[in-house]
Amino acid sequence: MQKTIFAAVLAAFLMFCKCRAYAVDITASGGWVELLVDSSGLSAGENRLRSYESRADATILDITGTADGKDAWLVRVRKSDGSWPEGVTVSLKRTDDGNGGGAINGGTSYTDISGSYVDFFDGSGDRTSILVQYKISGVAATLSPAVYGASITFTVVDI
Repeated sequence: MQKTIFAAVLAAFLMFCKCRAYAVDITASGGWVELLVDSSGLSAGENRLRSYESRADATILDITGTADGKDAWLVRVRKSDGSWPEGVTVSLKRTDDGNGGGAINGGTSYTDISGSYVDFFDGSGDRTSILVQYKISGVAATLSPAVYGASITFTVVDI
């Protein structure tokens, strides 16, 4: 008898409860699709390492679905090696705060990324139009001509 009453009360509560479930989402658009490396200007045998930067708005991130402006989250990022040359690193940074309520912290200095997730920046509330810039370092003139590629994965964690 007690189980039946409990089940009925629970069912009534769930039916009339205006509870909302929230799931923080991240959307990334854009990316750095093209990079042409010109080794002209280097002497034969010279192997200076160079760095290249994307535009400041290469990727745009939107973080939505928070419960309110105090709902905290953390953005993590990793690189999936497709055909990536040894010794060449990818870094990224946030170039602005985007728009929206809440707050945004960190990520304004270049962060090296690899195959393991690293913390990028954190904040709270919905934030849209967060701009991301990339940097590729360690490119040598002796690097074989080829098409190299990697995928960057952004993940948001509700904290």
